[in-house]
Amino acid sequence: MAGIDAAILWIAVLMLGSYILLLVLELNLVALKVCRIHGYQYDAPSSESNNDDMWYTENCVSFLYYITFWWMNWVFKLGFQRPLEIKDLGSLPKNHRAEHLYEIFKVDFQKELEYKTSIGKNPSVWKVFLRVFKGEIFWAGITRLIYDIMCLVGPLALNGIVAYAIAYGEEIETHYYITVKEFFFNGYILVGVIFLANILQYLSYQQNVYLSSVIGVHIRTSLQTMVYDKALRLSSHTISAGSMTLGQITNHMSTDAFNVFYFCQRLHFLWAIPFRLIAVTALLYHQVDLASFLALGTILIAIPIQFITARKQTTKQKLVMTNSDERLKQSNEMLQGIKFLKMYGWEEMFCKAIEAVRKLEMSSIFSYNGCYGFSMVVDQCTPILMNLVVYASYPYITGKTLEPNTTFAALSLMDLLLEPMYFVPMVTSLLVNAFVSVRRFEAFFTAPETERSHEIQRTEYFSTVGKKSTDSVHQKKRHNHHVNENGTDYEGVLSQTDQEVTEEITRLTQGLKCTYALKISNGYFTWGNDSSAPILKDINLEIPYGELTMVVGGVGSGKSSLLSAILGEMTTLKGSITFGTRRNEIDSPSSPGVAYGAQKAWLMNATLRDNVLFGIPYNQGRYRKVIDACSLKPDINILPGGDMTEIGEKGINLSGGQKQRVSVARTMYSNKHIVLLDDPLAALDVHVGGHLFREGIMGRLRKENRTVVLVTHQLQYLRHAEKIIVMEEGQITFQGNFDDMARSDLLGLYQRWHQDVIATTDSELSDGEESTEEERHIQRRQVAESILKTQKDHSRSKSTLAMEEFSKGKLIQIEELSRDSVSANTYWYYACNMGMLWAISFPFARMMLESFNISRNFWLSDWAEAGLDPNRTVEDINQEFIGPYLGFACACFVTRIVASISLLFSTWNAAKDVYLRMLRNLTKAPNRFFDTTPIGRILNRFSSDTQVIDTKLILTLGSLVHYFCTFVFAIIVNAIITPIFIAEFIPITAIYVVLAVYFIRSSRELQRLDSVTRSPVFAHFSETLGGLTTLRAYREQKKFFDTLLKKIDTNNTAFLYLQAAYGWLGLQMSICGGFVVLVVGLTTILQATTFGSLDSSSVGLALSCVLMLSSKLFNLVRDAADTEMQMNAVERVQYYAEVPTENYGGKEPPFNWPSRGAIQIEHVSVRYDESLPPVLQDVTVSVQPGEKVGICGRTGSGKSSLTLSLLRIIETFKGKIIIDGENIAQMSLTTLRQRLSIIPQDPVLFTGTIRTNLDPTRSKSNHELWNALEISQLKSVVSEFDLGLDTPVLEGGENFSVGQRQLFCLARAFLRNSRILIMDEATASIDYSTEKLLQEVVASAFKDKTVLTIAHRVSTIRDSDTIWVLRDGKIIECDSPENLLEIETSEFHCMVQANK
Repeated sequence: MAGIDAAILWIAVLMLGSYILLLVLELNLVALKVCRIHGYQYDAPSSESNNDDMWYTENCVSFLYYITFWWMNWVFKLGFQRPLEIKDLGSLPKNHRAEHLYEIFKVDFQKELEYKTSIGKNPSVWKVFLRVFKGEIFWAGITRLIYDIMCLVGPLALNGIVAYAIAYGEEIETHYYITVKEFFFNGYILVGVIFLANILQYLSYQQNVYLSSVIGVHIRTSLQTMVYDKALRLSSHTISAGSMTLGQITNHMSTDAFNVFYFCQRLHFLWAIPFRLIAVTALLYHQVDLASFLALGTILIAIPIQFITARKQTTKQKLVMTNSDERLKQSNEMLQGIKFLKMYGWEEMFCKAIEAVRKLEMSSIFSYNGCYGFSMVVDQCTPILMNLVVYASYPYITGKTLEPNTTFAALSLMDLLLEPMYFVPMVTSLLVNAFVSVRRFEAFFTAPETERSHEIQRTEYFSTVGKKSTDSVHQKKRHNHHVNENGTDYEGVLSQTDQEVTEEITRLTQGLKCTYALKISNGYFTWGNDSSAPILKDINLEIPYGELTMVVGGVGSGKSSLLSAILGEMTTLKGSITFGTRRNEIDSPSSPGVAYGAQKAWLMNATLRDNVLFGIPYNQGRYRKVIDACSLKPDINILPGGDMTEIGEKGINLSGGQKQRVSVARTMYSNKHIVLLDDPLAALDVHVGGHLFREGIMGRLRKENRTVVLVTHQLQYLRHAEKIIVMEEGQITFQGNFDDMARSDLLGLYQRWHQDVIATTDSELSDGEESTEEERHIQRRQVAESILKTQKDHSRSKSTLAMEEFSKGKLIQIEELSRDSVSANTYWYYACNMGMLWAISFPFARMMLESFNISRNFWLSDWAEAGLDPNRTVEDINQEFIGPYLGFACACFVTRIVASISLLFSTWNAAKDVYLRMLRNLTKAPNRFFDTTPIGRILNRFSSDTQVIDTKLILTLGSLVHYFCTFVFAIIVNAIITPIFIAEFIPITAIYVVLAVYFIRSSRELQRLDSVTRSPVFAHFSETLGGLTTLRAYREQKKFFDTLLKKIDTNNTAFLYLQAAYGWLGLQMSICGGFVVLVVGLTTILQATTFGSLDSSSVGLALSCVLMLSSKLFNLVRDAADTEMQMNAVERVQYYAEVPTENYGGKEPPFNWPSRGAIQIEHVSVRYDESLPPVLQDVTVSVQPGEKVGICGRTGSGKSSLTLSLLRIIETFKGKIIIDGENIAQMSLTTLRQRLSIIPQDPVLFTGTIRTNLDPTRSKSNHELWNALEISQLKSVVSEFDLGLDTPVLEGGENFSVGQRQLFCLARAFLRNSRILIMDEATASIDYSTEKLLQEVVASAFKDKTVLTIAHRVSTIRDSDTIWVLRDGKIIECDSPENLLEIETSEFHCMVQANK
């Protein structure tokens, strides 16, 4: 009975230790919440609970409510009644908010950085973690210790219960007083001990999991906010072309932050695993003597195998991530340029390139998942081997036979050794990943920053327009804020406020002591910190205060770089930039900043009004005048929601000219004195561009005495500039006024101005604006009629809801979100992609495995029972039982391997096929789909959802089936041993089902809210990175940082509620599991003692199974919820795999089609979508072979739509288009697009080399490539590169100017050598001299080819054979330019007169 005595002693010690720990926790809570010990940051319940929307009340409840998660009841009640919304969850308490976490982490990191810098070392982020979150980490460790101690109680009590059943009826010495030994020897008492220990075990476990998750969220939030803060200070070159790409920085926000988060969730395993190994081995020694070391030896052999497997898995994971990064990079480029790819018919080629990378990725995923499968085989086969070794050796080591109490106590203890074996490689992998990520964070946090904060100097104090003064005016008038409902009427009560602002600006700009706004002295600038070769050289200039300075020069001459240098985006090699400052703000932290309009307009995914206001209070009078000056009012009037229309991602629902005018409007509305405009007029037609220059730049900006620096190719405006700067090869070759330029005629600039450009007259522009107003008024009426018609036809249907959103200005479609459970169709879809044979073989193999496990355990029970027979020897018993037990063990090995292989192949097949179906379908989706669906949302399918399907579902499905089979067969075992258990278990099962349904309904929504609210965090981060230069120019970093904090808080709210929900479920399951143990324990003891119908071995087997059962139930329900949530990823991918596609079928034309280039357009009407009005109406026109057609018309007239219809980017719903006798509607879509050539308005370059960008099919020779570059005026540029045609092209072509990118697109079109060429504003970003040269080249190179040219510059199309003038989707004029010019009332005549 020595073993029983030891067990009783251990039980007493463990229970006493647990109670002491619980007492310590309670006393600590009292100290923190009542005594308020100094140093703990805790907000009083009164302050937190008084917040109307703060319902996360963990800090405001009693200790009992806290540890039982009872404060979560309202969430489940509400979630059961209806789907949860994020607004239902309210806000978080201060200790969980992103701002608080950022502040405490930032302060400590700054101290660490200063200290380590002073001693010449790098800062340690790990030390910052430990200092900032040491309190949370400590108490999470205490709960983990309680859990591990409670785990030991069950096996020891099991020993005593079985011993009690064996000894029942024997005469026991009695005493007047019951001793501790006698008390704990009673089986019924021990059942109660197991019940209480089970409850405490899972209470502490859930607290540990919850606290560890909270620590992880806090650290993740701290890192994400720090990354964002740092990114705001990184130079744009570092992001686009330096050592830290956009993707790498995004990985810091996502992958790296989550790597640290996942490690924090398992942080305490670092000490808990050794603790459990030592404790369990010590207790096992008391049960099976030296055989315990064989069990430990088996584990120690398995752990290195797991380590090796984990190391290989880590290697494979890196390969998976490398291939995944490459796939996502290519996918992103394909999606960003999908419109261009469809125009060229290259989408299938890019799709195949992505498929090739995906094939490599799937190969590495197979290896990665194979390592996981092998690890699971080792994990589940090791206990079988360990049991076999211990039970077979025990009789020979001790000379005793196996007895039931020893056997099943040892069995339960050996089960406790499985967790260390399983988690050691996992925790090691998490630790390695976390260390790698932390090193990346340390490098990122210490990376060089932009020079703006410390390089810009200040001179004499002088007054200028700034934030402080105008804000005061806005503050005074904010109470008068009024917005008309339709968002289009700008007249109103605030019309005088603009006058006050202007007067304030004028007052502040008087009495200057300095004549310049900024000055560059002996400036040498380059991109990046590691380059010593200057891009800009010997820059000496003064930008005159309150005047217009224009910067001109050829493509790649350094005009945009000059603005970047002024903004502090370039690295200063030599010299200085000096800004003037007003007296009253020299010491103010809110520096004036600069209003900046980038060459590639950057817009937010917000309303048009928000894009103009950019955080400044709404002033209706000022806003109206800015809108009018930028000629935006007609555009606003035709938008569905007026100026409250949502602007899509990257301004997708606006034309290039509209985006540029919104960007310029932002600079005008701002209160910044210095305004930098980088070629905003290039994308505008002559009327709109002239109006913008006259009313906006010369009217609004100059009248407000603001300093304007304008980069432009529009030479007709040079005479309006007080100062002209000419750039060439990174140097200033001329600076002076217009008269100086005329006298010197530097580079023939004045001559070109005089010959090619004539000023625009006021009267002609006024007429033009009237026409524009009338045209857009008609379009607005058509849109309204379309909306009303659609609403009548689809009353209260899904279409109505969509149109209601449309009428409110919502372009971007709301992401599809299923509120119900994942449909059976999705599960069937996934199973079909698995392959039915593999899909069936896995659960079948798992059931066979559990069957053999049951047989093995029953055989072990008989083996142990035989040990009680005194007439049998050790040798006889071993000879009888070891062989069959070994046979059952081998059967378990085989079925486990089969199960792993079937799971591996089934999930791998599904991942491969599901992705390919989505990819191939999306590449064939119509262009309208990409206009209304954010690229970020699509990429989420390609990244997060695909990752879930690739690597997560195999884990969850395997775990779910494992726990389900274990649960079912544990019930079967208990039903066989005690049939009455079925009647007892039915009500408990009903409770389990109710709890599961009650939990899953709310947890499903919480998981979806977590997923949905996570996307805006990364979308905002990506949006910020895309507009860093603009943000820094305006000094709006804090506003955007505050927005990020709110988005992170929103995501953290859903996540923390989800973690608390898991804790709540764990509590309920532990109580139910405890009652199951209680019922089974009492039932089996009664049967074994009172009725004598059950042997002691059956008691041990039943209790060991039910102990295992209680520990699996929570995981079963959680895995069921996780599986459903992860199947939602399949559902989302399936949705994109079934998106309607373009009709790619049709007949193949002759091999040499088109051989002539004749085009016939017969009664064609075109629209972008069935719910939208037509953009072309009954157009009939023809083009002769080799004819040169110029297409003109104001913004929105249908110019681009007409050319897109030739490529069937927009499908015709009436009429037909015939090219060389072939109806293009009946033709193969890919062939059609590959036989025509188009040069789009927005230049697109892909990551790769110059060669692959010009000739992705690699079908052209070097001679042809160089000839195309020569024709497009790029040969000299490319020749300067050491690698020539193999020179790398960075993401988005960022290492080339916009004009150079446009020229590459021209070269690409020349290489195609099609009979029909479409040029859509192909020379908008090119200076006049280059454009004129290109026109001559086009005239000769395409002499016998049909050319359709869209241009805002009339001079670009004046030499065409035929002119088409479009208005309101119709061709109103079609004739030769000479004939049209003879008709004074013709539209074309008016356009030319504007340039006479």
